[in-house]
Amino acid sequence: MESSLDKKIDPVLQKLQICSSDIFTLDTRVVNAEQRISDLEDTVAIHAVEIPELRKKLEATIDKIDDLENRSRRCNIRIVGLPEGSEGTNAVSFMTSWLPELVHERFKGGAVKIDRCHRAPAGRPSPPGQRPRPMLVKLHNFQDKVRIMRAARKTQPLIFRGSTISIFGDFSAAVVKKREEFSSTKQRFREKGISYAMLYPAVLKIKHNGQEKVFKHPEDAARYLDGLPSVRSPPSTSPWPDGSSS
Repeated sequence: MESSLDKKIDPVLQKLQICSSDIFTLDTRVVNAEQRISDLEDTVAIHAVEIPELRKKLEATIDKIDDLENRSRRCNIRIVGLPEGSEGTNAVSFMTSWLPELVHERFKGGAVKIDRCHRAPAGRPSPPGQRPRPMLVKLHNFQDKVRIMRAARKTQPLIFRGSTISIFGDFSAAVVKKREEFSSTKQRFREKGISYAMLYPAVLKIKHNGQEKVFKHPEDAARYLDGLPSVRSPPSTSPWPDGSSS
């Protein structure tokens, strides 16, 4: 009977040993997995602190780069509406005398000093008659830019060979995007006859009822407009020397 029982028990014991070995292996793997999960949780906790700081530093760096780009464009103007080919083969020579005539501003020697100018880097409009590419002009002196921009606002509209010419400051794509966000708000101010000026980089300044207000975000300007009476005020001249910049 004992021999018979041993024969029956031995396979069971062998299977138990195998199960015990498997359990030990699984226990080891679970311990390792728990340790790895703990290490990952510690790493995530560190990243949760570091990532927001890195994001702030990255945003600050991007802002500095954008500021440097705009500083490099400080003496630039963008001329829109000048018919293709009007500048001839020597754009700098054309602009030195044409710009003062266009805005009716006098410069020493009858010409303004220009470092370089060229059309916006895009394909030439085809077929002819489509909107011409903007002309980018780098003036030698910043004060000349200020004089041209101011004179252009006073001389509106600017007409050349039957085409309406517009002169704007030249800004980076990021600043242009921020300024465009104020477009609908500026339209509402115009409808109410409220003069405004767009300050660098993208700050809207208004003067209404003898008070000056500054809006850094279009939402703030919209809330201000929502609180005004619906009656339209008569148009007024710009309260600032440089006019209501677009």
